[in-house]
Amino acid sequence: MRKKLLFISMVLLGAVLLSACSGGAIRGSSWPGLATDGDVAYLASGSFVYAVNVKDGQEIWRYPESAGGTKLVFYAAPVVTEDGLVIVGSAGTQHDLIAINPTDIDPATNTPLEAWTFADGKDHWVASPLVVGNKLFAPNADGNLYVLDLSDGRSQKQAVKTVELGGRLWAQPVTDGKHVLITSLDHSVYAVDVETYDVVWHKEIDGAIAGSPTIGADGMVYVGSLASQLEQFDPETGQHKVVFTAKNWIWGTPVVDGDALYFGDVDGNFYSFNTSTQELNWSIQPDGSITASPLVLSDYIIVATETGKTSESSGTMFAISREGDILWSEEVGGTLYTTPVVSNDLILVSPLGADGSLYAYDMSGRGNSWSPFTPGK
Repeated sequence: MRKKLLFISMVLLGAVLLSACSGGAIRGSSWPGLATDGDVAYLASGSFVYAVNVKDGQEIWRYPESAGGTKLVFYAAPVVTEDGLVIVGSAGTQHDLIAINPTDIDPATNTPLEAWTFADGKDHWVASPLVVGNKLFAPNADGNLYVLDLSDGRSQKQAVKTVELGGRLWAQPVTDGKHVLITSLDHSVYAVDVETYDVVWHKEIDGAIAGSPTIGADGMVYVGSLASQLEQFDPETGQHKVVFTAKNWIWGTPVVDGDALYFGDVDGNFYSFNTSTQELNWSIQPDGSITASPLVLSDYIIVATETGKTSESSGTMFAISREGDILWSEEVGGTLYTTPVVSNDLILVSPLGADGSLYAYDMSGRGNSWSPFTPGK
């Protein structure tokens, strides 16, 4: 069964990758983007972005008012700024990066209005942007990093700088304070100066990179690739080396927890790598391919797998201790590709192909009373 599920995963991920490399817009279904500011969950799912009250599971608003066909399609995880704007990009034929203002609601439709729209991107938005102070660093699938000024308040945004990088930029950047670090599907890693926007260095590795970089406790930058390798980069020079080889593709973003770095592969292996000793702490194989990034909580790590033990169409959420033991598991209807998030005392997941769009669980894995959230119900 595992071989069959792995084959399904490889076909799906390969099709998505091929679509990106061919330069076409994303068509059909993709997994949803999920974010939260603590009290509200923001779900980017197809034609709409939904705001859901985490306390009772009620829809607060949706954007836009009505579906726009293939023009506006949302899959990137929304980003919430300090002043409360919800920024999300379209993966449809209309390549807009939109700042939604939840405090400016049209009373006739209960739809929030746009604070601003950036329309100069030439391709779809798959990556979430990165907020650094008053700047927004937004990578587009056209290979450009667009830098926007968040302090000017203009309704129609223009980039203060367009940094031409190349390749297909699919992952949210990260920053170490000096550099904005960006990965590309064309096997590249870039470091851009956060003040001057100059490309400090550009390095190529053996495989495409679908996830974001991660900054370890040692100050080094770690990147997982579809060459099944975990690479370490010096953020100042770009010098890099392979520090670990997984058994298959590393699709999600590795997550730091002290000296430990947690990540999975599409064979369903989950790893704990020690950045201090540069050795593997442990690995386990819960079940099903792992494409989402792990969610590190105080008592355990949540790992979402594509499928479960009893069904090829149901993913499983595992709680794994820092020693590598499975503490509990919960099967969810629908496959799990989206990284879970935590909101107050609830773990939120958004499966693909389930009856509901958003499910909530307590810290013991029990379903919440309002779960699932289904748009329109």
